[in-house]
Amino acid sequence: MPPSLIRFGLFELSTGSRQLHKQGRRVRLQAQPLQILEILLEHPGELVTRKYLTDRLWPSDVHVDFEIGLNGAIKRLRLALDDSSDNPIFIETVPKQGYRFLAPVHSAPAPSDLVAENVRNGQLSLEVVERRRPIPPQIASASATHPSHLTQFSIATLVLAALLIAGYLLRPLTPALRVTHIAKLSNTGQAWPQESLLSDGPRLYYTSANFGKSAQLRQILLNGNEDTLVAGLDADSIIKNLSPDGTTFLTVSQTEIKSGHASPLWIEPVIGGPSRRVGNFLSNDAAWSPDGSTLAFGLGHELHFVSHDGTGERTIVKARGNIIYPRWSPDGQRVRYSVSGAQSELTIWEVAADGTNPHPLDFHWPGISMEGYGEWTKDGRFYIFASKRDGVSNLWSIEEDTDWLHRQRHEPVQLTAGPINYSRPLPSRDGARIFALGTQIAGELLRYDAAKKIFAPFLGGLSADQADFTRDGQWMTYVSYPEGTLWRARSDGTQQLQLTFAPQRVTNPHWSPDGKRILFVLRLAGQLPKLNTISVDGGNAEPIGNEAHAQTSASWSPQGDFIYYGRDPYGENQDVSLYRVDIRNGRPEKIPGTENLFAPTCSFDGRYLAAQSTSGDNHLILVDLQTNKRSVISPTKVDYPAWSADSQFIYVNSFVLDQPAIFRLHVPDGKVEKVTDLPFRTTGVYGNWSGLAPDGSPLLFRSHVQTDVYALALR
Repeated sequence: MPPSLIRFGLFELSTGSRQLHKQGRRVRLQAQPLQILEILLEHPGELVTRKYLTDRLWPSDVHVDFEIGLNGAIKRLRLALDDSSDNPIFIETVPKQGYRFLAPVHSAPAPSDLVAENVRNGQLSLEVVERRRPIPPQIASASATHPSHLTQFSIATLVLAALLIAGYLLRPLTPALRVTHIAKLSNTGQAWPQESLLSDGPRLYYTSANFGKSAQLRQILLNGNEDTLVAGLDADSIIKNLSPDGTTFLTVSQTEIKSGHASPLWIEPVIGGPSRRVGNFLSNDAAWSPDGSTLAFGLGHELHFVSHDGTGERTIVKARGNIIYPRWSPDGQRVRYSVSGAQSELTIWEVAADGTNPHPLDFHWPGISMEGYGEWTKDGRFYIFASKRDGVSNLWSIEEDTDWLHRQRHEPVQLTAGPINYSRPLPSRDGARIFALGTQIAGELLRYDAAKKIFAPFLGGLSADQADFTRDGQWMTYVSYPEGTLWRARSDGTQQLQLTFAPQRVTNPHWSPDGKRILFVLRLAGQLPKLNTISVDGGNAEPIGNEAHAQTSASWSPQGDFIYYGRDPYGENQDVSLYRVDIRNGRPEKIPGTENLFAPTCSFDGRYLAAQSTSGDNHLILVDLQTNKRSVISPTKVDYPAWSADSQFIYVNSFVLDQPAIFRLHVPDGKVEKVTDLPFRTTGVYGNWSGLAPDGSPLLFRSHVQTDVYALALR
């Protein structure tokens, strides 16, 4: 660094002499902690990654344990600065990322050695020193023994200012927002998690939806928790927003939204009466501004503003995904909205009301972003949002503003941590509570009896998802729901053994042909999904291959010498194709002609792979391993293909249709046959699973999910 004096808090670093002082006293600091301090001061307020620090501290030809060395140097630096990692004043740790220097930094050109020495000795005024003109002794004596009243006042003023600045910089952080009590407000278990909560103060509105029936709006009177149906609304309406004065709803067509189309926007009086259309545009979601003069609405990749009467429509911003859930800041100066991306990711973006400065809220969290559906508290001090990671949804808060007695928290604070999955938060008008939808997840394994045409509990309705069986049908493996851990047991449910443990989450387990190992996808927060195998007797899982790419569902070859797998199309930007890895050496090779395919399932005779396609309508593709020919075998999107034992049929589910069903596809001629409709909801740790029992009958995992409205008290 160029020679200068850098001041922060009560400290001063002379970059020329590389000496650190605190209120004039020398602070001893070793070379590496000092170098880290210099690097952080080069980038005040910015994230400095651990890799950047490691590259700066150690030359490329040095071989040490960088993690331990860097952690030790940071610890010694914090000791020198009297700083704390739990309540940092100077150095903030960004988990798994790096560090950020928090305090304001002031830099000035380096003074002469004598002036610098005067500053270190406590003389806060920098004097112009003329080395070649000595001060007359009588003047020096008078100055030393009779300082003027003006000099005393200046020193006192500067000392007081320094104390005030130090006190301001050393303010404590705002106490973290936390949940102190949780109360359940509804008991229907049928709140619709895809729709939001609304409130006019004394009442709370939510949407209820039974499986196969139209959605309905319900209201909870908060002074007594009375839960009743809202009468007088159009039966096809889905409520999207409530006007600031609480008198009118913004609604869209339930029929259009369920069919995947945008809908006209309507206004309906809360107390009942005729509805009227707003403007001539279509919308997916909309929200009133705080003063009720403007509507913000999403339409595909665009965010639009329009006057409350439907005139003056204008495009504000475009995104790389579908814009949903726009929400205004309490002062009406900003709009935050959620963007649903092409790879199922969800991010929160912000744009000024005049359309300038669109940018995402970047939390520097690893893995695929799944943050959205945020709302400000009425005073604008906090922003509450939902984050879903590894199938678990929790509420978080961001501090937007603070008082002058405290420093602002810049990192989000987690408010909930299960076992209930919380989403769609809505702060109460007094800021004392957060209303949210809470989902308690459970399920049971069912088997379809084709003779009786009924689904009956399998193994007593065990909470077992993604079940797979050995070739002889004697053993089974499954994923426990909702924990996501891997188990194996006898096919009658006895001799259960847990093979993996939290925080590991498992999907897509498959027995090896010899029944000795189980292949599965291992998912850990902040890491790419990877293929692993584990012994049926437990122990440590062993990864398959060593490629640095996200991997997804895989399948054994009939002899067990190869594993077929695909790269995860939702994990990262990568070449999505099918691969074959040799178990003996772990070396993968790409299968020709399998571009844009993933999640292969090998037939029992070893001739075909049935794989999902990322292009077009996501059809199921059949790959002939003898000719490398590929063909479309399903007329629509289907999931979880399972081969019959004779390799003649592929059983699939199509839960995305209006009427969910299980089908089987006849491989030789491509004929499609419906096995049964599904009169109930299904669920799973990773999508809606279906499979086959040892006798070839269909299995699926029935949902017993209960979603209700909760109130979370805040402090």
